Amino acid sequence: MKLNNILKKFKELSFFDTFKHASTYFSGTVLIHGLGVLTLPIFTAFLTTEEYGIINVFTSYISVVLVLVSFYAHGAINRYYFEKNVSDFASFMGTLFVFIHVNFVVCGGLMYYNRAAIAQLINLDQSLILWMIAMSIITIYFYFYQQIMIATKQSKAYTIVEVSWHYIKFGLTIVGFLLISTSIVDNTTNNVYMGKIAGEFIATCLIVLYTTQKLFKYLSFTKMKWYHLRYTLRYSIPLIPFALSGFILNSFDQWYINASVGQAEAGQYAFAYKIGLLFLGLITALLNGAQPEYFSFMNQKKHQEVREQVSSISKLLVLGAGFLILFAVDIGTLLSSKKVFLEVLPLAPVIIAAYIFHGISSLYHRGIYYKKKNHWLAIIIIISGILNVMLNIYFINRYGYKAAAYTTMASYFVMMLLSILLTSFVLKLPPLPLVRILKYIVLLAFIISLNYIFGAPDIGLSLFWIFYKMALFGFLGAVLFYNKLGIFFNK
Repeated sequence: MKLNNILKKFKELSFFDTFKHASTYFSGTVLIHGLGVLTLPIFTAFLTTEEYGIINVFTSYISVVLVLVSFYAHGAINRYYFEKNVSDFASFMGTLFVFIHVNFVVCGGLMYYNRAAIAQLINLDQSLILWMIAMSIITIYFYFYQQIMIATKQSKAYTIVEVSWHYIKFGLTIVGFLLISTSIVDNTTNNVYMGKIAGEFIATCLIVLYTTQKLFKYLSFTKMKWYHLRYTLRYSIPLIPFALSGFILNSFDQWYINASVGQAEAGQYAFAYKIGLLFLGLITALLNGAQPEYFSFMNQKKHQEVREQVSSISKLLVLGAGFLILFAVDIGTLLSSKKVFLEVLPLAPVIIAAYIFHGISSLYHRGIYYKKKNHWLAIIIIISGILNVMLNIYFINRYGYKAAAYTTMASYFVMMLLSILLTSFVLKLPPLPLVRILKYIVLLAFIISLNYIFGAPDIGLSLFWIFYKMALFGFLGAVLFYNKLGIFFNK
């Protein structure tokens, strides 16, 4: 069959539009996380494990501060855009813009006033608190831009700006490293990590100058209403625990390792997490690409189309997870410039497995967003978060920091179960193809078990075992998409 006929068949698939936007988002994700992974040898060469741990703890806290100083108000943008017959979106955005600035002044001021206590609590230098507040405040403008680009299906504009942002951050980080490291007496490496913090701050300021001017065509300050603010607060405040789940479920373990074990161990653990974040990027890309169609299907009560969309997303998630679980140790071995980081690489597949449960949970969470029953998301996250905190405190103290990967996986598994039960039996949302999703996961478990039983999963950069894992990955893809292969190659 000719290539153009294959492409024509591909475009006829029901999932094509979602896949088109998701692939654009994911191409950006690959460029961004690929940069993050490929630059690990540079960062691990410039930084000690302690400094690497400081940077990752600092970065994780930026997302926490951002949510607290903004009340997660930007989370309401997408949902309001997809309201039926909405005609005052620009006025809604104007109201939100004013509210965010007032909140910045109040909440940011309170945090700065209490900076000494906060620094002691999170085991970071007090001088970093101001950097944390400033970075959070300017980043919110970028998030406004992102939300509008997703809602209006401008995936290319979203991707170009986000990729540019990360590459500018990297370039200025290297400049910062060189300037600081070459000016330090006696070749010590104290505060070299400030090169990354300052470089990323300057890069964010530059990109926000661009995105803010693009935002103004979506803003109107002439017809602002209290209704807009009430809508935002009712929608967003219940989502604050959910928005903080990235810290509660992903970063609490890093904070606890940093505070109770040491910054070096936090740096090692963060290195393994970098590999897992590639899979999180895939989840985010697929959900962003599918979001406009999902809301359209739900508004039109096309529940079968929703189920088919979920099935397609689940296949891609399982395929991506399979690749990263199989090759995580190889990727990490290639990219570490210091042997001290290698000992944590076997944790990367565990972290990726945890994100599988996160991805499935996210598919169910979309229904909660649609129904605007966000307090249920808060309940799910609070239960899962409390469990994560308790498990981390218990197992890290007894078995060391490596136990954190397994406690994260257990917490995400509980979150997935709660999400399925709540949407099915409490909110009574249209059922998703859970049996099919479970089949895909069982298939993945079978493939991974073959790797662990007959392979050498913890040996990096062995040519024989790489070919063995490539064969396993090829088999996984063929079984998942065998019906699609028939569409492409049958005349």
